[in-house]
Amino acid sequence: MGQQSSQQCYSFTDYAIPSPSPAPDESEGRITALAPVSFSVGLTEKSADAVGVIHFNKVMVNDGEHYNPTTGIFTVPYEGRYLIAAVLVSEREESIEAALIVSNVSVAQLDTSGYKREELEYHQQFSRKQCCGGTGTFHIILNLKSGDEVSIVLTAGKLAYTTVSEMYSTFSVFFLYPNIPLS
Repeated sequence: MGQQSSQQCYSFTDYAIPSPSPAPDESEGRITALAPVSFSVGLTEKSADAVGVIHFNKVMVNDGEHYNPTTGIFTVPYEGRYLIAAVLVSEREESIEAALIVSNVSVAQLDTSGYKREELEYHQQFSRKQCCGGTGTFHIILNLKSGDEVSIVLTAGKLAYTTVSEMYSTFSVFFLYPNIPLS
């Protein structure tokens, strides 16, 4: 199906692929090459905001420049399947709550203190007497549309950070393949 060329583009010659901008190998309305899309970023600075979109500041990879470290938002360039992964580490003896957001809709949530049945099912207040630090993760494959905006939003707690180049919390997205119409 796809083969990698020396220009790091992937060829999809059997089907038309929508693109936000013309690709170099376009003929008769068929797009035959897509530039790779992936990024991997980490957190090495304390966020100014206690809650909100996490601005992962250390960019390790940003193929296509679709992740904006200033806003913390990844803008989807092509319709298709994407692998989304995040690892969030809380400060010692803190818990964190976060959500994976796609175009202002929560897709997945995590809470390092565990599932609070009382709050979610019975709308009762949950005692936070036991508070443990920990790691929360997202690993999910989603079908995304061109223009969708993807971010990780911290809704409670404090993320661990370090003043050296190491990272505790990371966020990565990888474009797997475009949506292929079945004939």
